[in-house]
Amino acid sequence: MRINVKKPASLMELLQEKLDTATKSRLKKMLAHGGIRVDGGVATHPDTLLKPGQYVEVLHIGPEGRITPPFPILFEDRWLIAINKPEGMLSISTETAFDHTAYRKVNKYVEDVTQGHGRVYVVHRLDREVSGILLFAKTLAVKKALQANWKTAEKLYAALVEGRPPMPRGTVRGYLKEAKDLKVYPADRDAGGRFCVTHYQVLEERSRHTLLEIRLETGRKNQIRAHMAQLGCPIVGDQKYGAKDGSLRRVALHAFRLTFTHPVSTERITIESPFAGVFRSRKKR
Repeated sequence: MRINVKKPASLMELLQEKLDTATKSRLKKMLAHGGIRVDGGVATHPDTLLKPGQYVEVLHIGPEGRITPPFPILFEDRWLIAINKPEGMLSISTETAFDHTAYRKVNKYVEDVTQGHGRVYVVHRLDREVSGILLFAKTLAVKKALQANWKTAEKLYAALVEGRPPMPRGTVRGYLKEAKDLKVYPADRDAGGRFCVTHYQVLEERSRHTLLEIRLETGRKNQIRAHMAQLGCPIVGDQKYGAKDGSLRRVALHAFRLTFTHPVSTERITIESPFAGVFRSRKKR
């Protein structure tokens, strides 16, 4: 929330006027925890005098006076932060979408918590339609170390697909290439295709759908979605890749487990985001 100062006042007077539902003690907590900025700088004193032309920013502060993260944090330490990205949100900016991305929101949160001293770096991406674990580094060196060793990370997804795969466990291999319509298609290596490997196994069979656990050996754009369509089992809700069932109002693909070697401690770290909701059946259907 941004407030433009139009008349001389103390900071507390302005906050009480504009945030009339907040108690004075609540406002003092927000000030004490760095939740108020004046002209871009953190303001902690309620008696700070304001002049016309200045601006005040009110950050999103939780009930305990702490800055509230934009998404559930699944893991965080001095070097890394992993969040549970919702479906329908881009991981990073594009030419047509800049602010409403997971990266921008997590970066703003880390900046706010560290009073402008911290930031995050993109390690990997999830498609806009995919929910689940998204990992960021807090330094450029950690980002580079993670990416250099990313092939050793294990990435598991839950996918609810239409129909049945030919075998309860299998692997899809082949070359994929992105076309002008931004859809990924099978293509020969000579035509610019990139080799992709996707492993799957059946977790649960339902009357019209099958719940799969999917492990990525490579990580190309739309790889799982394209490979499931090749298998004859498009992901539920993924009309871009031939799904007929759109009743869930989302693409039923969720990144639920990520295991990797911590670039600083060298420990093997596993982060989980349990798949629930549309992925869990209350009864066979």
